[in-house]
Amino acid sequence: MPAADVPVQGGPGIRPAAEVPARELLLDYLQEQLGELLREQERVQAGETDAIHKMRVSTRRLRSALASYRKLLSPEPARFLRAELKWLAQVLGAARDAQVMRHRLQDLVASQPPELVLGSVSARIDEELLADYNAALRIISEELAGERYHRAVEGLKALVAEPAWTAEGAGQDRSAASRMIRKDRARLRSRVRLARREEDREARAEILHEARKDAKRLRYAAEIWRPAGGQAAESMVDAAEGLQKVLGEHQDSVVARALLRRLGSAAGAGETGFTYGRLHAIEEHRADAAEKQFRRLWKDFPDVP
Repeated sequence: MPAADVPVQGGPGIRPAAEVPARELLLDYLQEQLGELLREQERVQAGETDAIHKMRVSTRRLRSALASYRKLLSPEPARFLRAELKWLAQVLGAARDAQVMRHRLQDLVASQPPELVLGSVSARIDEELLADYNAALRIISEELAGERYHRAVEGLKALVAEPAWTAEGAGQDRSAASRMIRKDRARLRSRVRLARREEDREARAEILHEARKDAKRLRYAAEIWRPAGGQAAESMVDAAEGLQKVLGEHQDSVVARALLRRLGSAAGAGETGFTYGRLHAIEEHRADAAEKQFRRLWKDFPDVP
C-alpha cells in the first residue's frame, strides 16, 4: 500500500501514516511524478497546449525530491538524474516562458486606453515572443525524441524500481522527513534575510528569484512529507505555494520589464517608445506590490514542529 494511502488509524499489520519511513514517502512520490511526467510527455508530443507546463512541473518535482531527500539515496545515480532533470526543465521552460510572457504583455496592452497605445505594440510583442515560442517547440520535439531524454527516463525508471538507499534511507527513522523540511525552510529563511538587507533593486530582485526557487523546493519537499506530517505539512505546502506564487509574479515583472526596455529601445521608423515606457512603469508598480505582499506572507510563515 502506498504511503499516501496509509490510514491514520491502522488496523493489524497496517502502520499509521506518521510511522511510515521517509524512504517510502519519497519512493511513492517519485513513482507518482514519473508517471505524471510520462503521461504529459505523450500530451506534449500530441500538441496539447497545457502539457508543456504540466510536464515541466513534474520535472521540477522529481528534481526537488531528489535534492531535498538526497541523504536517503546513494549519490549516484541521483546526482546525475538531478542534472538531467534540470536540463529537461530548461528545455521545456523556454516555450512555457515565452507563452506566459506573451499572454501577460498582450493582456496589459489590451487594458490600456487605445489612445495611449502608439504604434504596432501588439504586433511587435507577437513577433518577438511567437518566434521564441515556435523555436522552443522545435527544440522540445527534437529533445523528447532524442537519446539524452531517453537515458534520463530509463535512469528514473531504474531508480524507482531498485532505489539504492543509504544507511539513513534504509533505517526506520520516522523524523527524517521533518528534519529535511527544516533544512529547506532554513535555506529559504537565509535567502529572505539576504533580500531584506539588500538595498539595490536589481540585486534584490535576483535574491528574490532565488527565494522563489527555495520556496518551490520547500513546497515539493513538504508534499512528500504530507502523508506523515498531517496538518503541519499541509500548512507548509500552502504557505510555500503562496510565497512561490507571489515571488513568481515579481519575477515575471522583472522579465517583462527587460523585454519592454529592449522593444522600446529598438523602436523603428514611425514607432515610438512611449507605450513601452508606460507598460514598463506599470510593471514596476506590479513588482513593488508583489514585494510588499511577499513581506506580509513571510511574517506568518509557519515553522516545522
